[in-house]
Amino acid sequence: MSTVALVRCETYAEEEVEAAIKAALEQFGGIKSLVKPGAKVLLKPNLLCARSPEKCVTTHPAIVSVIARMVLDAGGKPFIGDSPAIGSFKWVAAKSGLEQVARKLNIELVELTHPTPIPPLPETKFKKITIAAAALEADVVINLPKLKTHSQMMLTLGVKNLFGTVVAQRKAEWHFLAGMNRDTFASLLLDIYLTIKPKITIIDGVWGMEGYGPSNGIPRKINLVAAAIDAVALDTTICYLLGGDFDSFPLYREARARNIGETDLGRIDFPLKYPADFKQSNFQIPILDSLAVLPPVFNWVAKKYLVSKPVHNKKSCQDCGQCMKICPAKAIEVQSGKGKFFYERCIRCYCCQEICPGDAIHFKPGLLVRFLSHFHR
Repeated sequence: MSTVALVRCETYAEEEVEAAIKAALEQFGGIKSLVKPGAKVLLKPNLLCARSPEKCVTTHPAIVSVIARMVLDAGGKPFIGDSPAIGSFKWVAAKSGLEQVARKLNIELVELTHPTPIPPLPETKFKKITIAAAALEADVVINLPKLKTHSQMMLTLGVKNLFGTVVAQRKAEWHFLAGMNRDTFASLLLDIYLTIKPKITIIDGVWGMEGYGPSNGIPRKINLVAAAIDAVALDTTICYLLGGDFDSFPLYREARARNIGETDLGRIDFPLKYPADFKQSNFQIPILDSLAVLPPVFNWVAKKYLVSKPVHNKKSCQDCGQCMKICPAKAIEVQSGKGKFFYERCIRCYCCQEICPGDAIHFKPGLLVRFLSHFHR
C-alpha cells in the first residue's frame, strides 16, 4: 500500500513550511532515512520559465529552501537543478527566487545539460531516452513539483515534473514525436520517472494554478503540502481533490494500464489528513481533445474541425519570438507582433501557449471540446 502525506500549510513563511514538510517526512522516517551523510542530492523544482513566485508557475523558493536546509542538516550535499523549457537558466533561476536560495545556503545551482543515453529498463517502453548527466549522477533525487494545470496533459504534478531532467532542446523533439497522442507522452513521462527513481516527491500546493496552465493559468490558494515516495499515488490523489476526471487524466490512464504505482484511492494510506479535507470546488481544469479520436488517415479532419487551435492575440504579443523557438513542428512565424500559424504542420502540443510570457496565445475550441463542454466533461 502506498502512503501519501497531506499537510495543511497556509503561507510560505519558512517556519510554517518547515513544520508542514517535517510532518510529511515523518511519515517516511524523516529526512535522515532518505538522505545519508555525504550523499549528493538533486533538488528538482519546477523551473518552467522566468516568472516571479507569485505567478505560481515555478516551485516557491520557500519550499526549496526548507528542503535544502534539511538535507544539509542530514549531512547531504544538495544542489538545485533543472532545464527550463526556454530562456536563460540563470535568468529563470533569478526570477523564480532560487538563485537567492542557492546563494544564501551556499549550494550549487546547476543547469541540467549533457544529455546522456540510458540503458532501457525491463519495465520501460522507450528505448532511446536521454537524461541530463547531473540527474543520473545524483545519489538522491528529491522531486519538488508545483501543483498546476496543463493544457496538453491536464495536470502537471509529480511524475511530469521529472520531464525537466530532459535537456531543453530534447523536450521539443519528444513533443514532436509524441504529437497529440497523450497516452504515448504519458508513457514517456512514466519511463523517465522509473529511470530517475526520485527518493521522494514533495508538491508545492500552498498556492497552485488552475485554468490554462502551466504558465498562463490563474493562481489559486489550496493550502497544501503533500509528499509521497510513490509519485503516481500522489498525482492520483491530487487529481481527485481537484475534482479531476480520472479517465481524462492521461498519466492516470497510462499508469493504470501499465500497473505503475498506485492508482486506486482505496489502496492509498493517508496517515495525516484525507483528500476530502482539501477538496476543491469549481477548480478549473482544461478540457482535453485529441487527434486520436479518428484513425490516423483522417488526422486532417481532426486538425481542421475537431480539436482546438492555438490563436494569436496581437494586442498582448510582446514580439519575443519564444513561441517560434519552442514550436517542435516549426508551425509558427511572428513578425512585428503578428503571429501566423501553419495549422497543417501544427501537432496541437500547445507548447506555444505554455511558454508565451504575454498570454497572447489562446485557443479556438474545436467541435470536440465544445461537445464535451456541453456535457460538462
